[in-house]
Amino acid sequence: MKKLLLGLCALLPALALAQSVEIVADHSNAVYACGAPATFTVRVVGADQQSVKAGHLAVNLSNFGPQVITNAVFDLAKGNPVTCTGKLAQPGILKCVASVKIGTNNCRNVFGAAYSPEKIVAGSQRPADFDAFWDAAVKKLDAEVPPDARVERLDKQSTDKVDAFRVSFATFDNLRVYGFLSVPKGKGPFGVLVNVPGAGPGVTGPNTSLAARGLIHLVMNVHPFEPAANADGQKQLYDAQDKRLNAQYGAPRYCQSGAASRETYFYYRIILGINRAVNFVAARPDVEKMRFFYSGTSQGGGFGFILCGLNKHFTRGAIYVPAITDLLGFQQGRDSGWPKLTENVKPEDKAAAIKVAPYFDGAHFAARITFPVRVAVGFSDETCPPAAVYAGYNAVRSHDKAIVHGLGMPHKVYPAIYDQIDNKWLFAK
Repeated sequence: MKKLLLGLCALLPALALAQSVEIVADHSNAVYACGAPATFTVRVVGADQQSVKAGHLAVNLSNFGPQVITNAVFDLAKGNPVTCTGKLAQPGILKCVASVKIGTNNCRNVFGAAYSPEKIVAGSQRPADFDAFWDAAVKKLDAEVPPDARVERLDKQSTDKVDAFRVSFATFDNLRVYGFLSVPKGKGPFGVLVNVPGAGPGVTGPNTSLAARGLIHLVMNVHPFEPAANADGQKQLYDAQDKRLNAQYGAPRYCQSGAASRETYFYYRIILGINRAVNFVAARPDVEKMRFFYSGTSQGGGFGFILCGLNKHFTRGAIYVPAITDLLGFQQGRDSGWPKLTENVKPEDKAAAIKVAPYFDGAHFAARITFPVRVAVGFSDETCPPAAVYAGYNAVRSHDKAIVHGLGMPHKVYPAIYDQIDNKWLFAK
């Protein structure tokens, strides 16, 4: 039975900004039935935390995409706060953007309201051969490329409680995937946590804190280069990779490169390589098979849908503001999910990328998930739009699933949500 955990956080704290724009919806949970009006109350607050009495406030309501519902400008001398009303006829997210100039400062805020979110579907249909394609790819890699698992103990990061390792595994085209493994000392059995970092350079060392708590922890970068010794060196390698891929494929970032075919898209070889890293950990004799978890945010959240759908070993998944999901959201008339793949390829590659994207869409991997899952969505997230997150969540076939609404939450995760999902659910025995 599907459960909804709603509205942990309604607003960013007003005192966090000297000047701010506050937005609230007339439904405390910001959820509406299609066709019902939603009224947003917008208040502009000055440095003295009082309502501003001068200036012009612009309020735009849209469908979290190109469809404009309302464009209005309010004279704050005539009233502050102000209200603005709109609605959606179809399942989706009504987006309220309010902006104003206070002195020399431009202030802006975003607030989303959900319309029948349980009915949101991905912008692309799931390919008929989706499962066959990925199952065959896994078998092909195993048949053609030995895993060549390399495990190097990291003496400086190891302690009297934890053994830390640098690990890497072979994938197609003579590439390798790299990461770090932290293992509690003792006989076990130990639960496992796997994660992939958010978009960016990736990690340069192990996170031993979870292992110190009794969990084997595997973190895998998405970049097929050996991690540098520090963040500066990693950033240099990361920038060089983007420059090289841009020259080869004409896409701005690694996550958009090679999308003219399934086998050349950046994530193809990475997904398969990380999948065999998961298998490597699962084969350890000290693993507690029923406590094999995934937790990840943004790009790592997207990999949550991907790996939890692809790999049979996971038993629970925590997926936060997932990217790589609803990649063709524009076909439903709304913003596509990060990395807005087809919007960033060369024009001559767009038609091919539209055919490729569904094979990497987290929503289509999610349809393979049957074990307990928790998802977090930011109703004000302009990077991983809330409709994209819901498209993935709705596709999950588990009877034990729940989604946490971060009201007013942009592309971040409030600590209370991490605590509720990771600490109080995922790691709970």
